[in-house]
Amino acid sequence: MGSVEPEPASSPQSTSDTPDTPEPDAAMEEVSDDGTPPMPDAAEPGQTGIDIGSILQDINTELVGLHTQSRFLNEVIDKLHTENERLRRNESQKLLEPMIRDLIKLVDDWRSRGSAMRDVTEADSADLVRLCGEIVEDVTMVLDRQGVAEFAPPHGNAFDRHVHRAAGTRPTQDSALDGVVCEVRRPGYRSTDKTLRFAEVTVLKFTGES
Repeated sequence: MGSVEPEPASSPQSTSDTPDTPEPDAAMEEVSDDGTPPMPDAAEPGQTGIDIGSILQDINTELVGLHTQSRFLNEVIDKLHTENERLRRNESQKLLEPMIRDLIKLVDDWRSRGSAMRDVTEADSADLVRLCGEIVEDVTMVLDRQGVAEFAPPHGNAFDRHVHRAAGTRPTQDSALDGVVCEVRRPGYRSTDKTLRFAEVTVLKFTGES
């Protein structure tokens, strides 16, 4: 039997061929026992760079400014609305003024006819006087619905040149009655903001003591 030559012994591997064992990561060294990474440290107050108080103050200042602007705009709108209503009333009054003056003249005419018929002795004159009075009353109601009121100064009131027109005078010996209204010949008419026609009156005039 032939002799078996022994296999050459394998040479030991070079240390350079041995794979390097990875160094433990520094972060992994800080892993907690349960395997979860550690929570970062909470930031100290004032270190975030955001000032919440300052932001809230800015928002509050802006809201106050918006509220002031809104109130100012509401006041402007109210003033414009009031002015618009006033202009509309004035325009409407201007359009109606000729008709109103015609109605006032109609009242005067029928009132004069009624006064003239009182002196008539005919049997049917009373009915005509009553009819004239009813027409005057109806037209006066129409004027009233348009905001036009009839007025007449009571006897004994002082003459007021702003609302009265002296249609005549009557002498008096009493100086205390000088300039006092003693008769209303025709009533006046006025709307809410102006006098449409002065009341025509007779005024006492002091002529000196007898």
